[in-house]
Amino acid sequence: MRKLRAVLAVLIAALLVGGVLATGATAGSLPKRIIDEVPPGTKQVSYNAFKLKGTVMEPQADGTLLPYANQKVKILKKACGTCQWKTVKKVKTNDAGAYKTRIYAPSKGRWKWRSKVDHSNGYGNTKGKIWTLYFD
Repeated sequence: MRKLRAVLAVLIAALLVGGVLATGATAGSLPKRIIDEVPPGTKQVSYNAFKLKGTVMEPQADGTLLPYANQKVKILKKACGTCQWKTVKKVKTNDAGAYKTRIYAPSKGRWKWRSKVDHSNGYGNTKGKIWTLYFD
């Protein structure tokens, strides 16, 4: 009886691990959302603040685009090429899938920025283009 329980426990554990690995492998093949933003190089609103605007759309199977309405977009930054990305802000989109926020540039040095939308509803992680913000 104990051997039967042990064998069943091992089989169930193997099935669970196999299921987790199978779903993890398909996460890379999920469709991506479309992030369209304009780097805020000329949109300076105060001494060190810039305005960032963008939209997030979800492509559909029939070729249309639906807005990513009332959802979160992460704004990430890093100080160097080998540094890790850090979440600076979480901004919510409006009904049209648009978002806007104020971001700040360092007084010395350069920061790299990007936007990111996490995976959900059958779409994979989507990252925007990388751009740099600095003062000369």
